[in-house]
Amino acid sequence: MQTENKTGAEKRKVAVICADCQTAYAAEKWPDGTTRLIGRPAGCQCGSTKFNEIDE
Repeated sequence: MQTENKTGAEKRKVAVICADCQTAYAAEKWPDGTTRLIGRPAGCQCGSTKFNEIDE
């Protein structure tokens, strides 16, 4: 699913896994490559901020 932000750039929803503890999260991927977790702006519950996108 893609949505537009205020500047018109599209973002899409993706599934990601924490690079440290392997916990899965829903996230938004922005056109600049930034990935932000939905509902967890500070990152993973383990404290990590590194995530790998799950391929389909």
